[in-house]
Amino acid sequence: MSNNFFKLENIKEKFKETSSTLTDALNEQVWFQELKGKWEDLDPQSKTNLKLASIGIGLLSIFLLILTTIWNVHSLKQELAEKRNLLNVIQTANDEIRRLRDTVPSLEAEGGSGAGSEKNSGPWSSYFESTAGGAGFEKASLSVSPEKPGTASEQSKEMLYELNLKHVNIKQIVRYAFSLENGQRPVKLRNLLIDTKGDPSGYLDATLSVSAFSMVKHE
Repeated sequence: MSNNFFKLENIKEKFKETSSTLTDALNEQVWFQELKGKWEDLDPQSKTNLKLASIGIGLLSIFLLILTTIWNVHSLKQELAEKRNLLNVIQTANDEIRRLRDTVPSLEAEGGSGAGSEKNSGPWSSYFESTAGGAGFEKASLSVSPEKPGTASEQSKEMLYELNLKHVNIKQIVRYAFSLENGQRPVKLRNLLIDTKGDPSGYLDATLSVSAFSMVKHE
């Protein structure tokens, strides 16, 4: 107990010494002396008004600091909620991909090698539209951009498309992307952009950038 009391007394003494040193240093400053002189020249009413103004400024500063802190906390909560929603979307997409991977072998066994032979040829836009039904949304929700040439080789030719989906859910997007990449014609997903549009019902818009490959026929 005595040791703690002795330490406390030492802290008090050091604090007094530090305060005295700071006071002496301020008194030596010209600007402080000028400010002190102006303060002493003020009448009592002016000193009171200045004190009240200082208190008001201090309270206003504290109030603004509190508002800023509240706003920062609100922004962090909103950002956290958005990240949680995004994680839920990703988790749902992963679950759907796993389910589709388990389903594909059985579908291939049921369909056989001759199933969907009509899809193996014809315009790519028709193929993209016909694949939409298996993903669970109407053709009206899909629009296909004009084709753009990609890379070409002696064996294949690449065409680039953008598939725009309107008012669909994440499961339908995943099913559609999976069906395209694992379908009867060679398609590669290059990029996927999703616009959640802040719709609480879970519907969103998406753009799938794909590469479609055709075999080059040699005479």
